[in-house]
Amino acid sequence: MDNKRIVSVGKASAKSEKTSTHIPSKIQADTLFTFTTELDHIVAYIKNKMVPPRYCEEDIRYLKIPHLKKIAYPMKCFCDINLHRIEEHLQWYGYYGLAFTKYWGMQRQIQPIQYINPNSELRKDFTTAFSAALKSDVRKESKIQFKMKSFLLHEMMYYKPYEGKMKNRNTGKIEKKCFTDECEWRFIPDVTRAGFEQVYFDENILNAGGLNDLSNAMSGLQEISLNFDYADLKYIIVKTLSDFDILAEQIMTWGLDKSGEYQLLSKVIIWDNSKGDF
Repeated sequence: MDNKRIVSVGKASAKSEKTSTHIPSKIQADTLFTFTTELDHIVAYIKNKMVPPRYCEEDIRYLKIPHLKKIAYPMKCFCDINLHRIEEHLQWYGYYGLAFTKYWGMQRQIQPIQYINPNSELRKDFTTAFSAALKSDVRKESKIQFKMKSFLLHEMMYYKPYEGKMKNRNTGKIEKKCFTDECEWRFIPDVTRAGFEQVYFDENILNAGGLNDLSNAMSGLQEISLNFDYADLKYIIVKTLSDFDILAEQIMTWGLDKSGEYQLLSKVIIWDNSKGDF
């Protein structure tokens, strides 16, 4: 399948529409967390005031689209799980994280995903529509047909099955998982403006090393990353006291004034020391 057949995603307008009010959830955390298995990644995010996207490969066999099993596109994932329930999530995704207000994330177009029941009419209708779009003759399609095709692809990027198998980032093992436990939100930027492909399908998906190289190439590009100020950070999560020492030593080399250093260090949660309190 030619990944250039459907390349347009819902591109943000130059002037984002921003709401002036925010209603906090009374059930979920009013916070968006993102985690990694590496302390170095968190240190780089904080130093550069930027969280870059990475290409992620998604198994879409649950959508039952003929001849289409995998898709890869750039994203950064978040969750809005309360701290007292987040240990299970850390065991899968790593013990190093940043947390931002949900209001901050929503103003930057971070979007909660939709979990799909493969037996639902919604899934069946999507399969029918997307399969028909793939068969259309791109030389004859109208602008509206192209926009609808692009919409379907963009919609797919915010889908995930209710359950499935995935690799645990900490253990490296493939395990069964109920994905709704992740309470996932996604940031999916338009990376074509930086010269990258927006999507890769089956035979065009690079091997793991290739996707990793492309992801590394996106690192440091402000125009496709989530940029933030230190005041936007709610928490910085590290696993051990030793991790905290390394982070603190790094912060001291960045040329911040004492107020800035204290501001960052005051946000740190050492998980091994604090998890029993949540």
